[in-house]
Amino acid sequence: AANHAEFKPSAEGSGFYTGGYLGPFDVSLVALIVCGLLASALWEENYGESPAENDDDEKAKSSASGALKKAYYTTISNPDILSCGIISSLFEGSMYIFVFMWTPALTTLAKEELGDEFEGLPFGVIFSTFMVCCMAGSSIFSIAMEKLKPEQLAVTVFGVAAFAFAMIVLSASATSTFLAMNLFEMCVGMYFPSMGTMKGMIVPEDKRAAIYNLFRIPLNFIVLFSLLTDLTPRVSFILCGTMMVVATLLQIRLRTRRIGGGN
Repeated sequence: AANHAEFKPSAEGSGFYTGGYLGPFDVSLVALIVCGLLASALWEENYGESPAENDDDEKAKSSASGALKKAYYTTISNPDILSCGIISSLFEGSMYIFVFMWTPALTTLAKEELGDEFEGLPFGVIFSTFMVCCMAGSSIFSIAMEKLKPEQLAVTVFGVAAFAFAMIVLSASATSTFLAMNLFEMCVGMYFPSMGTMKGMIVPEDKRAAIYNLFRIPLNFIVLFSLLTDLTPRVSFILCGTMMVVATLLQIRLRTRRIGGGN
């Protein structure tokens, strides 16, 4: 489908391009605009129902700034919530960096190994393999939860993810690097249900949406730092591995507090 439209500037001298591999993204932009217009026209805000003790308190709760302020103080005053936020930002930041870097990393290694025989990588097959491994990780989570608590399983997830990044950094073979990347994708599949379960138990429901928004702030900083500093794939994976080690240590402390009676 990408070959049906030529990749070219939208106008002469323009920095915006259309066609080629950008075609699906151009179409998705139209779909998003249509969805936004329909949502704004047809949806009503769900404010919920809660007994108001006084007008000032109700206004604070209903305002975005008031909700974020309450979420901020709740987060910094509860070490379990704060740990959840830092850990999730570290892992998801590593995941997004991985998304940006796996293609150039594998391509470089394959070119070095094959030389003139290199004709490109089967990116569709590679991505499909990643998704299968991610699905396998989710299945492993379901089995492991019969014997382990999510706090315990998460320690293993982050530790294995750190090991996977170490393999990626130290490996000089495209095959072993690809296997390590699949291992990390399995960790991704286990991470989301593990972290989702922990957040559901730790983060108070009435402030959950605002607190989750706060969690996204350090995550965005991590991803932007990686992109704006133009790190090489190897340095990026070293950064990811370091963040996974920190996440593992923080998760061990969180597990000790909650299972050891700190909750």
